Amino acid sequence: MAAPALVLEQVDWENPEQIGLWSDAWVRFRRNRLAVGSLAFVVLLVTLAITAPILEHFGLLQDPTAQDVINSYAGPGTSHHIFGTDDLGRDVLAKVIFGSQVSLTIGIVVQAIVLVIGGTIGLVAGYFGGWIDNLLMRFTDIMYAFPDLLFVLIIVAALGPTLVNIFVAIGLVSWVGLARLVRGQVLSIKEKEFVEAARAAGSSPFKIIAKHLLPNSLGPVIVTLTFGIPAAIFTEAVLDFLGVGLRPPQPSWGVMVFEGYAAVDSYPSLVIIPCLALSMTMLAFNFIGDGLRDALDPRMRR
Repeated sequence: MAAPALVLEQVDWENPEQIGLWSDAWVRFRRNRLAVGSLAFVVLLVTLAITAPILEHFGLLQDPTAQDVINSYAGPGTSHHIFGTDDLGRDVLAKVIFGSQVSLTIGIVVQAIVLVIGGTIGLVAGYFGGWIDNLLMRFTDIMYAFPDLLFVLIIVAALGPTLVNIFVAIGLVSWVGLARLVRGQVLSIKEKEFVEAARAAGSSPFKIIAKHLLPNSLGPVIVTLTFGIPAAIFTEAVLDFLGVGLRPPQPSWGVMVFEGYAAVDSYPSLVIIPCLALSMTMLAFNFIGDGLRDALDPRMRR
């Protein structure tokens, strides 16, 4: 009698049903070429922002505050100034690269503040409910009633136009949407069987929130924070352009637009170049957010 053949089950790693959530999300994110290209652009921008002081030290990048009035208003494409110079002869390329440090820092730090404030309020309100939920959501509604830009202007004017104060001002007005999102996610997840089982087993509220509710809410939260980065970058640039944000000679894209606006008719590149840097960065984060939204949505599986 012939021995039965041993059949080995093979795992199809391309099948989303057989891999984890984050591995599946990465596979589907890579299918979005626009999102992948935007991610590569952001990685390049972050690399340049981090290595800018090193490039300046080795002479590969000029000091963004160094003045050369003899070569002021040099047009783009010159031998020593690829993007030209401004009214004081400062290198525009160096200002753009060093300005990316401000914009990227604003975007990331503000979203960290938004995550702490909005995430905490949403988790607590959604899990405990009752009068705690009512109190926190009414406070959220009050904050939502304030015009964001006006509130930011008031805070910056009161505290002063420093980078830290701009972090605080934008973060304090940007957490409302995330708080509502997290609360909605928690309200739907806390009724699931695994949460009920953890509660019946005697797990503390903090453990349930940290181990079950927070990890299962991360998908929409990550997408929302990604979309919030370009909004924070744009708000900071608006503050600089209005003259209530960072001040010259601090290299910032908003400050560059503010300084170049006086000579926009004769030297439009002084406004166009920082506006292009700002627009491309915001567009890249929006495309990444679109890719993450599609990748983390189970309904988008094919």
